[in-house]
This record gives sequence, structure tokens and C-alpha cells, in this order.
Amino acid sequence: MAKTTTDPVQEYKALRDEIQRGDIKPFYLLFGKEHYYIDELCRLLMEQVVPAEERDFGQIVYFGADVTANQVVSTARQFPMMVSRQLVVVKEAQMMKKVEDIAVYFEGIMPTTVLVVCYKTNNDPTKSGRNIDKRSTFYKQAKKVGVAFESNPIPDYKIARWIDGYIGECGKSIAPDASALLAEATGTDLQKITLAIDKLCKLLPEGRNRITAQDIEENVGMSRDYSVFELTKALSMKDAAKAFRIVHFFGEAPKRFPIQMTMAALTGHFIRLLRFHALLQAGQSRNEILSQLGINPYFAGEYDAALRNYPARKTMRAISLLKEYDQRSKSNTRGEASDGDLLKELTAKLLA
Repeated sequence: MAKTTTDPVQEYKALRDEIQRGDIKPFYLLFGKEHYYIDELCRLLMEQVVPAEERDFGQIVYFGADVTANQVVSTARQFPMMVSRQLVVVKEAQMMKKVEDIAVYFEGIMPTTVLVVCYKTNNDPTKSGRNIDKRSTFYKQAKKVGVAFESNPIPDYKIARWIDGYIGECGKSIAPDASALLAEATGTDLQKITLAIDKLCKLLPEGRNRITAQDIEENVGMSRDYSVFELTKALSMKDAAKAFRIVHFFGEAPKRFPIQMTMAALTGHFIRLLRFHALLQAGQSRNEILSQLGINPYFAGEYDAALRNYPARKTMRAISLLKEYDQRSKSNTRGEASDGDLLKELTAKLLA
């Protein structure tokens, strides 16, 4: 039985391999904030459990808003008609009133049924949403009888590496700067990232298997010259002219480049830099740190410059400034300053 881990990527791959080998468990609880893996595992189970010619009789799909736990349990306990095994899927199970009541099914699991429950937790920080309670009987027994897979979001600093891996599985490759640019353009939404990658792969000229930054610019609409990726690089290098040119551009297009998103990316950069300082002081080698922090060696030179230009104390000051300006951008303490004004003022202080 696949066990839960703290790495959703590795656990997903292990589950995917199990299912593709035909090692099917009687119950799957797929839940969490990263909906991409939930959808992919559900899709794979719907392809593998019941042959295509038997799905009219052997595959039942419910939606949480339209079904009760009792109905799900009743269907799962039925013997399949005219087929050897049935698949019962509950999509959008977070819409059910008492999804935990499905736990009664574990008292008498049918060996001829595979039951899959897909529960998507809201990943919008501005909205509330229930998650599966890991203290509940439902969750604990789900782990015992089958699979309980929590699909957590990939941290932003690991997204570029995730993109590299996904594109590699597609038989293509991507330049490091293109990977960073795509990560900035798409954020951490894996659904959005995979759609963009699939589009890019289809648009590559015949015979070319490497995606470049120019491909991102032309097909995703993200400019290399005016991006947070280039702003962090300019700040790292203490390139004031370039940094101010970028923040001026951001200020002219606040809806396209929201100040909070810009500062969140900058904060992530300086926190990573602070961790770099701490690991160096702990005696770790440069290459070990790059690997641990998920930094492509292609960008090592930028971090070397940032370490020189922002010693640990200056790095902590930068993080404090970013926190201060983030709070100002969200309150009336900004006075009449526009987002662009705040960014320029912040940039001047970061470069000081």
C-alpha cells in the first residue's frame, strides 16, 4: 500500500506507477489544495480500473452536490452487473454535507468495488474551505484500507524544478531562464502550468525539442525584460538603472503586475538568500546549498553576487522593508502614493 509522505510529487509518482502496474486498492481518498494531482489520479483510475467496453455497466460517477454518503455506500456495496469489477467515483466530494459518513463503508468493503473520493480544498487564501480532518475515523480508516493521498501545493521556489521534470517526461527540455520565466508567468497553479507547457510543446518547430525564453515571450505573453525574475536579478547585481526601469514599467501596469505579487516574489528571493547565508555559516558547500534550495546552477552566479551585495544583516533588513511596504500597500498609511511610487521608494531602499 502506498503510504502518505511529505512530498506530494514523489507520492503522486509512486501512486501513478502502482495504478499503471494494475496494483489497484479498494479505496482512494484524494484530497488537498493542489487539484492537479487529484484530477490526474482520478483520470488514471477511470482509465485503468474498468476496461472501456465495460464502463457503461461498471463505472459510476457521482458529484458531491448531488449525492449523499448513504447513496455512495449503497452503490459501492452492490455487486457489479455483467462485469467483474466496478468503479465508483465521487467528484467534488467537498460539496457533500457529511462526506465522513462514508466511513461506514469500511465495515464491509466489497472486493469487487473500487471507491474513489475526490475532495478539493479551496486554494484561495481569501476564501475559507474545509479540509479532510486527519483526526477523523474516516481519514484514519481510509489509510488502513486503501490510499489517503494529500495533494499539497508545490512551494514557489520548487516550481521551476517541477517544470523541468514535467517537460522532461514529455521528451523535451527547457532553458533555465525560460523555466524561471514560465514559473513567474503561471505561478504555482499546476493546471495552468501544464496547459502552458502542452501548448508550447505543440508549437515547437519540427526537430527542435528545447523550449527557450523567446518561446515563453511569444506564446505565454511574458517579457524577459520586464518581469519579477529580471527585477530580482537586477537587485542582486545592484543594477540600479535596470531595477528602476522595471519598477517604472510595473507602476504603469498595476493590474498586470500587482504590487503584492511583486513583493511576495521579492520576499521569497531574499528569504532564500538568507537561508543561503545560514547554510554557508553551517559549513555546507555551495553545490549542496544550491541543490537544497532548489536553485539551478545556471543561476549560481546571480546568487554569488547577491551574497556579496547583501550580507546576512542587509538581507534581513531587505525582508523587513518588504514586510513594511507590503503592509503599507494594503492600508491607508501609504497616503497618496500609488503602487508605482511605493515600488520605486522600496527599490531605492533595497539598493541603498
